[in-house]
Amino acid sequence: MTDVFAGKIAVVTGGTSGIGYAVAEELLKRGATVWVIGSRQESVEKAKVSFGRYANARFAAVDVTVADEVRGMIETCVRESGRLDYLFNNAGIGMTHPSAYLTLDMWKKAVDLNLWGVIYGIHFSLPVMLAQKSGHIVNTSSLAGILPLPSQTVYCATKFAVTGMTEALRYEYADYGIAFTSVCPANVATAIFGKAEVPKEAIPADEAARTILAGVEKKEGIIILPAFAKTLYERLSKDPELKEKFMLEYAKRRNEGWVKCVPYLGVPDDILEMSR
Repeated sequence: MTDVFAGKIAVVTGGTSGIGYAVAEELLKRGATVWVIGSRQESVEKAKVSFGRYANARFAAVDVTVADEVRGMIETCVRESGRLDYLFNNAGIGMTHPSAYLTLDMWKKAVDLNLWGVIYGIHFSLPVMLAQKSGHIVNTSSLAGILPLPSQTVYCATKFAVTGMTEALRYEYADYGIAFTSVCPANVATAIFGKAEVPKEAIPADEAARTILAGVEKKEGIIILPAFAKTLYERLSKDPELKEKFMLEYAKRRNEGWVKCVPYLGVPDDILEMSR
């Protein structure tokens, strides 16, 4: 563990649960001042209790789908902490669902949170970082933001947009002292699965947080985790025929799962074997 985050100022949206919570806690452990952002005051109050031992924790309830609330979040952070070194645009919603049954409301909810929430964060933090001539924006995408996973149409649409936008910004601002990173996790054991069984390949959130911060420290452009997901992505990217076979079989399994009311939220071992 290094001290690169010690004394730094970070904002973590979606910081009261899941990956965001784990990232916020790891940053606090490493000496950063962390603005832990939740969407509801109730979740923020619970986080205050959990993080009560950290004098460097700050809290706010912010709806990241509302531009003015995100503006206020950044302005408050800079006013009270003096600067903004890291913005983790982590707030988001998962969605694995048969595409034929998607409603426009489902599309709008996902786009507003997964995409516009990130856009607002970038829009209001980038001028601050440009004035500082330093800063790092970390946007949570997904494995579904670099691979077209079947039955995740909405999720792929939003997360591919996040990955592409982040990559474009990374190159555009490389000479301005501003770093950009896309985080592309596969399954992580968080509340995103709701009442469904957590896939067996899912890794703990604290492990995900450590991997993410290791990549952020190195200013990696894309962080893919866990290791099997990175291997899968690299293998399928190099072999279009294998990718086609893999995705068609995965789609078949997921389609059959919906019919049987036993959805595939993970990746069955025999399908993963195709890429090894």
